[in-house]
Amino acid sequence: MEIFTYPAIYDTAFQFRSAEDTVDFIEECVRMYTHIPVRSILDVACGTGHYTLEFARRGYRIQGVDMNDDICQYARQKATDESLDVDILCADMVDFSLPRPCDLAVNFFDSLTYLTDRRQVSRHFLAVADALVSGGLYVLEIGVIDDFENHNLEEVWTERRRDFAVTATYFRDGAIDPECGTFIERCAFRSTCREHHSYLVLKQKKLALYFYEFAELIDHVGCFTPLVYFDDFASEAFLPEDARPWRVVAVLQKN
Repeated sequence: MEIFTYPAIYDTAFQFRSAEDTVDFIEECVRMYTHIPVRSILDVACGTGHYTLEFARRGYRIQGVDMNDDICQYARQKATDESLDVDILCADMVDFSLPRPCDLAVNFFDSLTYLTDRRQVSRHFLAVADALVSGGLYVLEIGVIDDFENHNLEEVWTERRRDFAVTATYFRDGAIDPECGTFIERCAFRSTCREHHSYLVLKQKKLALYFYEFAELIDHVGCFTPLVYFDDFASEAFLPEDARPWRVVAVLQKN
């Protein structure tokens, strides 16, 4: 069964990261790395609106973009339930346009590597640059494979929301396809609500991208300048120069 057809399950399983703490970090990046007043934000691959709604709660004009219609409708309903002014656009993150540019863009949970072709990644950067004002920041979380073995583990966690519980099991294949440079990511979801149970499986192909390749892609496209790299959502968690990361939080500035 397609997990995105049941967005409440996906939304519950991935609520483990604090939206408040993550947005605090984004606001700290704004204070540290740009003099542009940030009033409008683009949340790329916004999913069920976990972070989108937190930005709206803080008074930002927020635009979310996601390609799955069920997910977009769910995010809109969550915003409506909280009486939040949120605009969700159902569109591909390599081919979208906004009525007016935003001051800041964000992208969480390694959504970039769901683009399995490096040309798509380049098109994505161009699309985001077009959606930003000059000098605007793009803060994105990306999974890289410099320390691929470190993340090639089975992870299991359970999240609850009232009488609804979801146990998720994540596994990333260690094998990388040598021809297309991709790997397979799997996540199984067992949801329980009182005496009712369901079981869903998510299987996705992802781009196996080294950190140096990511930096080269940014340089090749030419629309962003990297300002700083972190290995966590904390202002003191700078990425060491000799690191072999599995996850990078990049702060880019539109040229």
